[in-house]
Amino acid sequence: MKNGDGRTEEAQSWKQLYEAAMLELDRDELPRRIEEAQKAIQERVLALSRENGNSGPEKDGLADAQVVLDDLTRIHQAEQRNSAGHAA
Repeated sequence: MKNGDGRTEEAQSWKQLYEAAMLELDRDELPRRIEEAQKAIQERVLALSRENGNSGPEKDGLADAQVVLDDLTRIHQAEQRNSAGHAA
């Protein structure tokens, strides 16, 4: 189902979760936000693989978002290790 701007609800969902992860300031909440966004991205990739049509731009966006979330996860984990090392 498309909305007013031409995007499907599924396309909006993963983007909203991705944006929420990117904007999360609470470091304790960040892993949960990342996980939610990654799950939505994986579900959208599966849905697009079942659909026919031109979804190239969205697939590119999904791949880019996954790379950014992977990087954000690594940065967060490094920060956690560094703060644990300073606390000892």
